[in-house]
Order: sequence, then structure tokens, then C-alpha cells
Amino acid sequence: MPEKDAAPPGHLPVSDRKARIASFKDGVDRTLLDENLRRTVDERFQQLMALQRFAEELRRAGRRASHDRF
Repeated sequence: MPEKDAAPPGHLPVSDRKARIASFKDGVDRTLLDENLRRTVDERFQQLMALQRFAEELRRAGRRASHDRF
């Protein structure tokens, strides 16, 4: 029979989870998280769509540049 306090398979015990989260905090700019969380859901989707348009522009520019080289 499993121990009463045993974590479900694939889950870290609370103490290990806290240590893991703390190890990531140094590399996270929380001001960006705060700024994004102040936006409405619609504003976040608008920002995401703008980012997707920009990424597609970069892909097209990369294909053109690659095509022009040859």
C-alpha cells in the first residue's frame, strides 16, 4: 500500500518543487510578467497576433534573402 504522504507519480515533493522554482527565478524578468498580467485577455491575444505577424515577416525575409543569394 502506498505511503499516505507520497507524491503521485511524476510529481515532485513540495520541498523539491520550491527549490526548483527558486532556481528559475534568477533568470526571469518579473516586470515583463507583471506588465503582461495587467493586460486584458483581448490585449494579450492582440499582442500574440502581432508577434505571429512579425515572425511570418521574418520567415518571408529569410526565404527571400536565401533565394537572392543563389
